[in-house]
Amino acid sequence: MDIIMTLVSSVQVTTSFDMEQIACDIRLVGSGSTRCSGRVEVYHSNSWGTVCDDGWDLNDAEVVCRQLNCGSALEVPQSAHFGAGTGQIWLDHVTCSGNESSLAECQHSGFGSKTCEHGQDAAVICSDLIRLAGAGSSRCSGRVEIFHNNI
Repeated sequence: MDIIMTLVSSVQVTTSFDMEQIACDIRLVGSGSTRCSGRVEVYHSNSWGTVCDDGWDLNDAEVVCRQLNCGSALEVPQSAHFGAGTGQIWLDHVTCSGNESSLAECQHSGFGSKTCEHGQDAAVICSDLIRLAGAGSSRCSGRVEIFHNNI
């Protein structure tokens, strides 16, 4: 049985070019996902959908990790690493500089991809804000470290 953990963030952004308010809810899910790693899904038009990994890179992942308070992006696994999603593929060709506070601020080819399949669902692995470090007696023991103010 797969355990699926979900962390959802909601950010409201007002764009300067058309003053339209865009809501961007985001979560990480899938087989083997954790609070700060998984398949990237966004909530749009009353349903969750995936993000295509076309052009998906560490800059894009950095924004997702920041939006979810999960530290820095460590990796962007390709080819539906956390399992293929179902339903709508909402975003494709996402392009972030890495400095945005929300995925809603990044450029993309519009909602509703016509050129992507779920075998290309984007994923992220973030550093998380809490970790075990030092020489513990097992992989589940050690010194607890908290990431705060980039330290």
